[in-house]
Amino acid sequence: MQKTFFPHPVDSAIRAAPPNNRIVGYDLARAGALFGMLLVNFSVLMGSGSSRPNWLDWVEGIIRGRAAATFVVLAGAGLSLLTRSVYRRKDRAEINAKRSTLLKRSLFLLVIGLFNFVISPISDILHFYAVYIALGACLLTFSNLSLWLLTAATVVCRPLVFMAFNFVRSWDLHTFTDAGFWNLPGIIGHLFFNGCFPVIPWMAFITVGMWLGRQDFSDRALRKKILLAGIGAVAFAESLSRVGIYLFSSAQPGRGVEKLLPFFTIASWDPMPLFMISAMGTALVVIALIMQLADKYGNARWVSFFASVGQTTLTLYVAHIIMGSLLLWIIEQYELEPPFVNLWATLFFYLVALLFCKNWLKRFRKGPVEMLMRRFLLFNSTTTTTVEAKAPL
Repeated sequence: MQKTFFPHPVDSAIRAAPPNNRIVGYDLARAGALFGMLLVNFSVLMGSGSSRPNWLDWVEGIIRGRAAATFVVLAGAGLSLLTRSVYRRKDRAEINAKRSTLLKRSLFLLVIGLFNFVISPISDILHFYAVYIALGACLLTFSNLSLWLLTAATVVCRPLVFMAFNFVRSWDLHTFTDAGFWNLPGIIGHLFFNGCFPVIPWMAFITVGMWLGRQDFSDRALRKKILLAGIGAVAFAESLSRVGIYLFSSAQPGRGVEKLLPFFTIASWDPMPLFMISAMGTALVVIALIMQLADKYGNARWVSFFASVGQTTLTLYVAHIIMGSLLLWIIEQYELEPPFVNLWATLFFYLVALLFCKNWLKRFRKGPVEMLMRRFLLFNSTTTTTVEAKAPL
């Protein structure tokens, strides 16, 4: 048996999840992560404004980066759930087929993400998400231990990259646009190093999620261990950050120790190891608690509304960027500064999403953009099959 951080078989979740069943807890967790991302992104899209209260800034400061990290961890879990048969059987032909499907999915997300990026360069995560999925497709058969080692290596690499790479060289900090994006070196730098959600180190959230997707969340003892591990990770990172900042900021100037301060910051725009540990811990806590909630109230009617949002997050993510950009245009055109605009926009959008998604899924199996992606995948599969069938001729 493989060694893991918890004494459970690596394929227990694989056996526990029927092929065509959705795990309600994961859908609820995606719905929760989406709400946090909406609040942060609407704030970014529409600016701070003078009418924002301090408590709202404080809430957003806590959520910023952590909601997106939870979303990416859930993406990694989704990779494991989508490819559970591959991990179990290790059939090479099946592995190649799954990887091909994931790479096509990645291409679709890249196109949608670039559309979002043009509208709002600082808010889109989908073009990074596409790279995560493509890289995750290469890791389908990695053992749990290998996933954790890769996670640690990715997190540790960040400070090395920080010292060697000029992160703000191509960014216009007034308009929050990456001027160097539209050339090959700029694209590579943006996606892997100095974008809002760079592969190094954000890919670590995917590998943690892939490990998480292999676990059996129906086991209450395991849920408790994951919850405690998450709390411990957050406590460790936050405590070490505060101690480090206190010590190095109070040191005598001129000794160069102030250069160590960035390594103790916990900020999503500068994802140093302590941020990564804290955000991973937050994701584990949120997912474990929501899994507990789903276990207790999974059959309640109200749960189905939030689960429907979790099933259509791709559609909602694209829609919120379009809506936020339109709202910003209206505010600028009429020189408005409505109070709590990002909070009201988030609540309004989310309420509409709850009603829309629930009714949409009564008629269709997937959300609008999810259906478009499925058609894209099926079209490519049909085309490939036709080409292969005609090849001998």
